[in-house]
Amino acid sequence: MPEKTEIKVSKAAGQEAIEAIIERRQNAGDAGAEHLLHDDPTENPLPVLNHLLQQRHHRRHLITDADVLDALLVLGYIRSQDIPHVPAVINRLEHELLELGRALKIPLIRLAEPLGLRSAQAVDHRILRARAAANGLPRNERVERAHRLAATPDTSAANREARWYDRNALKLYDTAGELIALRRKHDELLDDDLAKQIIDLARAHREMVWPLSPDSYPTLRWMAHTMLGIVEDLEQDYEEFRAKAEELLPEMAKLARGQHHARFGS
Repeated sequence: MPEKTEIKVSKAAGQEAIEAIIERRQNAGDAGAEHLLHDDPTENPLPVLNHLLQQRHHRRHLITDADVLDALLVLGYIRSQDIPHVPAVINRLEHELLELGRALKIPLIRLAEPLGLRSAQAVDHRILRARAAANGLPRNERVERAHRLAATPDTSAANREARWYDRNALKLYDTAGELIALRRKHDELLDDDLAKQIIDLARAHREMVWPLSPDSYPTLRWMAHTMLGIVEDLEQDYEEFRAKAEELLPEMAKLARGQHHARFGS
């Protein structure tokens, strides 16, 4: 699965979006808009996007919601029409446009459409991942939290946690396996964020070593915390996939929250 969903934008739609941005710049009295016409902007649209983003520092009041949405669509046009570009530059522009959209209070669900995403939550996750990458932080805060918790066990709860694993480790493992299989069967119902979490779960599932021993606990903690994050997301979004996981979801929630209680007592 690719790390990023990429919408396919036709040449006509991309060029129309570019022309609309330039026309709005001209109508707003933007003196720099005429310069954008010197080179064919439909063949080299990056100057249009860079110019628009430059305006956010001094003339943000002239930038409209439509400018941001069209600019995001232009990124899809660049990616899908083989226009020469550096992926890292396009990713940076996307993040800056999303941050601009948030500053303009554009609803995240509106920002989702030109990105080919299906939910406001997916847009929010993409913004957070880009912020984390820009700051040299882990891209998945939930996974980082699971790492941290697994690395610093609470010895006062060790016996309670061990008893829980004795009763439930195999159930946790089997339930994770069912979810992983369900993801393979219905991958088209997931966005990148949920798919990434299930891929992380599958990695831990493969690393699990039997028979059960204290050496297995870090892997089981990882699985439980990752599963808890998946449960929380499914309870709020992903209606179609949630319907497919309807019988599995209660068991996932019970096990993930049970492990959390066994470890932390809350």
